[in-house]
Amino acid sequence: MSDVFKRTCRALGVKKINTTAYHLQTNGALERSHRTLVEYLRHFISEDQSNWDDWIPYAIFVYNTTPHTATGFTPHELMFGRKANIPGAMQKESDEPSYSYDDFVKELQGRMRHSQKKTKNMLISAKERNKRNYDKTVHHQLFQVKDKVLLFDETVRRGRSKKLSSQWVGPYVVVAVNGVNVTTMKKGKEMRVHANRLKLFL
Repeated sequence: MSDVFKRTCRALGVKKINTTAYHLQTNGALERSHRTLVEYLRHFISEDQSNWDDWIPYAIFVYNTTPHTATGFTPHELMFGRKANIPGAMQKESDEPSYSYDDFVKELQGRMRHSQKKTKNMLISAKERNKRNYDKTVHHQLFQVKDKVLLFDETVRRGRSKKLSSQWVGPYVVVAVNGVNVTTMKKGKEMRVHANRLKLFL
């Protein structure tokens, strides 16, 4: 992490938490939004894929104005407290009475408090539902301190064939366990990894 980014985080009061390596589920929400944007771009770009960057603003606008299945709100609503203005809506004459500045601020604050409270509850419910579904199919092996383990490593060394390379490396020694996060050590170097990338060294 660069010094500039560290200073920016300190200035904004942001606590940066590193994800475990090669475990996409840790960044699940971000990975899912990226996948959705790629799906949008796939439908927009030309056959030779040379103009994909021209369509990014439109793909982002579609994403920001589409209701999220977990929250029921669009990202734009949660950010600004109102629905986005789209060209078709802006051309219509509004029958709503005009508001004073104070009335607008009070109404905006009320909408944002309501949407944030509702979104928080819906996200908690969605996370609990996803966890129940995940736990039904996934059973992590339990590791203990001093266990010898092998690490699943998808990286391919230069000049090596992925098909012929062993994807389990080690052994490592478990030095700490915190739920599904396991800290291992090899040759004095510690590394924190997710439990589903480890298996006992027999």
